[in-house]
Amino acid sequence: MTGGIRTVDQLLDDRAAERPEHPFLLFAGESTTYGEMAQRTTRLANALADLGMGAGDRVAIMSGNRPEFLDVWIASTRLGAVEVPVNTALRGRFLSYLLANAGARFLVVEAELLEHVAAVRDDVPDLETLIVLGAGRIDGVRCVAFDEVLASGAEAPLTQTADLTAPAVIGYTSGTTGPSKGVVLSHRAAWYAGADAAVERGLTRDDVFSTSLPLFHLNAQHLTTVAVLITGATLALERRFSASGFWESLAAVRATHVNVIGAMLGIMLRQPPTPVEWTDYPRMTFAGPLTGELVREARRRWNLGFVTGYGATESGIVTYAGTDGLPDGSCGLASPHFEVDLVDDDGNPVPRGEVGEFVTRPRRAGSMMTRYWGDPEKTVEAFRDLWYHTGDLGRQDADGYFFFVDRKKDAIRRRGENISSFELEQALQEYPGIAEAAVIAVDSELSEDDVKACFTLVPDAGFDPAEFFAWAADNIPRFMIPRYVEVLDQLPRTPTQRVEKYRLRADARTARTWDAQRGAYLEESQ
Repeated sequence: MTGGIRTVDQLLDDRAAERPEHPFLLFAGESTTYGEMAQRTTRLANALADLGMGAGDRVAIMSGNRPEFLDVWIASTRLGAVEVPVNTALRGRFLSYLLANAGARFLVVEAELLEHVAAVRDDVPDLETLIVLGAGRIDGVRCVAFDEVLASGAEAPLTQTADLTAPAVIGYTSGTTGPSKGVVLSHRAAWYAGADAAVERGLTRDDVFSTSLPLFHLNAQHLTTVAVLITGATLALERRFSASGFWESLAAVRATHVNVIGAMLGIMLRQPPTPVEWTDYPRMTFAGPLTGELVREARRRWNLGFVTGYGATESGIVTYAGTDGLPDGSCGLASPHFEVDLVDDDGNPVPRGEVGEFVTRPRRAGSMMTRYWGDPEKTVEAFRDLWYHTGDLGRQDADGYFFFVDRKKDAIRRRGENISSFELEQALQEYPGIAEAAVIAVDSELSEDDVKACFTLVPDAGFDPAEFFAWAADNIPRFMIPRYVEVLDQLPRTPTQRVEKYRLRADARTARTWDAQRGAYLEESQ
């Protein structure tokens, strides 16, 4: 690892000066060197400045994995703008809320997603300019093609002096008692996350780091791309995860490191073996959460080395461990850069072996989030008692190893996505006939969670599962669509009228539960 704390554009320029001909990016059979990437993002930054982008502007990026995502991220950083990554599955109220809350003036969007932006345009008053990846436009906002913007940019270097404490990104995480919160992370926090990931993985300048995780998540940004920029390694970017093509894609780029999540491992273990799995180049995989069973089976089949950990968007990764000798199900030991503890509801530490809420605080200035965007009350609440309260439950054994147990708050994690129960319930209640909805996490055979929605209906309303799922496909992000649904006469409640979700979880799979994967009620599919 070379140099001190830097912004992503400064890191790119440093590596371009050191090894301009070394490949920075491998994508779809094409290679882009560090020198080429530095020149390209400088041209783009000049062009974006000509469009009026400047320091402090929020620049939303709604795109799948492609080089242009990296271009805009790095170029906007050159101008001191703030990146706002947008999940491409968002639509309707979810999309308009994020764009309006962030106050995004600029939105870089794939042409295929323009219809979703057009549907919420009137609810996003600050949006002035769309930069379209492809061809297309919508009324009422300036639309320019990305290729034309890039071609218009001058190659003159910029003189922007970055403030490392300034916001680099606003990453939206799931809300549980309200709408999703925008987590403000500084350039310093992004660097620390990438540096820690590089050290824990043993990443070097000669490695090829592959990821198919979406760039609109900070795993692919900070734990992968920033780690690559810090070390001068090569980023191999895949458009999306493919279980059937996973090993072939790694072999094609001679990957030495790859980032996955636990659900991906579960899916790949169900694939038939292929000869490519047994190639002899080294690989190390970061995956979380990991169960002991997943690790053992993956090692038996592929002889992989694993690094695992625990963290949050707000904090970064605060526990790390290689899985050699790791107790089954553990997420590792506390990072030397963070204090990590488990506390009860009153904020008191719990004894070893007992379950408590994960709390953490940094040993380095600026390595965690700065604040929740536009929400000082939630910021103070999250950092009460001088600790960041994660809302996750865990325990610690006598040797100091931490174990993730459950989510104290009602967030659900599915296929690498965090789902806000609050937001999903609000959306489900827009379906005709549903009076009230409560969603819960249900154990999934692929690790992480599946989603179950429990409904009560308005008087005399009927419920047709096929009609409901057809509506959901058009109105709810795909990763949020429940697998299980059940109509109840009433939701269980406390005396203060809070829904008792623990009772719904205790009886999560009943004969009246419709399983969308099987297309039948559970009593009919057994």
